[in-house]
Amino acid sequence: MKPDKKSEKAKIREKQPKNKGNNKILIIAVAAILLIGGYILLSGTQQKVENTKTLKEVRELIDSQYGSLAPGTETPPVRDDFIPVLAPRKVDKLPDYAVTNAMTLKAYTYATEHPEVLEQIPCYCGCGQHGSKASEGQPHRSVRDCFISDNGNYDDHASYCDTCVGIAMKAQSYFPDGVLIPGSSLAQSTTSQFPETTIDLSSLSLPDNFKSIADGLMQTPAGVQTAYFVNTKILSGTQIEEKYLVDKVEPDSFYGKKIIGMFSADFPADSATLSWIEMHDLGYDSRNDTSLKVKNEPGMKNIVNIRPIIYGQSKNVDNVLKLMNDPSGIPNSLSRFKPLLDSVDNQNAAFEQVNEESNKFSDISYMGITPSSIDLELVKAYRIIDEKSIPSGFSKYSPETKGNILLIKIKGDMQKIQTESDNIDAVART
Repeated sequence: MKPDKKSEKAKIREKQPKNKGNNKILIIAVAAILLIGGYILLSGTQQKVENTKTLKEVRELIDSQYGSLAPGTETPPVRDDFIPVLAPRKVDKLPDYAVTNAMTLKAYTYATEHPEVLEQIPCYCGCGQHGSKASEGQPHRSVRDCFISDNGNYDDHASYCDTCVGIAMKAQSYFPDGVLIPGSSLAQSTTSQFPETTIDLSSLSLPDNFKSIADGLMQTPAGVQTAYFVNTKILSGTQIEEKYLVDKVEPDSFYGKKIIGMFSADFPADSATLSWIEMHDLGYDSRNDTSLKVKNEPGMKNIVNIRPIIYGQSKNVDNVLKLMNDPSGIPNSLSRFKPLLDSVDNQNAAFEQVNEESNKFSDISYMGITPSSIDLELVKAYRIIDEKSIPSGFSKYSPETKGNILLIKIKGDMQKIQTESDNIDAVART
């Protein structure tokens, strides 16, 4: 979920990139968020979510879910009469490191617009002991310090810390409009009550050119390192709905409508011009829908009069448009992963992901999760580059091979699927 997204990035910077190993922690933590309230789908009307939790309760959730990672910052208890050190402001121009992927951009934007929330939330990445360059090595006092300092200057610390971004995103999921500041109208109260309802997805469907991860890769310039595709309609009502909707799909407030299909791709961290790109579809022909909210951010483009909708850094969006207009004009990323995708059913999965991650026996991998009426099916696929190095630990899963593609398929409930997926990943790295 690209500002997650995505996942995840492609900016040249003289610093340590994000630790990919932390992604598991981030996913587990974010997956614990309960979907609050429901959605309202009315033509031309923004959908709203009812929040029934207080900031104090949300902080308790964050404390319980992140508290085991590292000592937290010494953040005072939540106060109803809290006056923020840093006043909320509209985002003007963010530094380059804040836009390396969608999730990071979203987190920096939220920290800028609603510091009154993040100043009352601790961080558990260890910065409460060591601080950062912007804080001159002084310990951080809250997760807000990881993004922006007291004088309003941005800190690059959060740009390479999944924990900081994850905590900020969880806070935003409960308080997208901030919290009421005494004597100020800069932040809106989130205590308004909205009728609880659900969205009827039966009339919504994805277009023929955007139904799978293969479709997304076909419209993305060559060089993708990792990408995922979420089909919300297939995901809806399943055991994995909460896990992947919260972490991987932009919220309804993004356009004022629910996103039915989302593709997100990241490019390598050593790419000078590319970093990430997202494509979204709302399940209907939205090209002439003037009620859609459009993201206007420096260096970014959001093209909504096309299907699928494109969102990302300007150069990436321009390249996607080139591929949409002329599929043979520039190389796309599908050819790289096509051998994997041809070996699996990538048209009916709720969640799919591909990775360019070399190890001893393979160079690219695929994961797909497909719900059934009872169980989930997990599919893992690897392109073999050295058959002699295939880990012996795979034998317990009775893998099959199709040419140089190794396939593992497992059925079970969410807990089994998650456990076995983690186990398979660990075996693959041996």
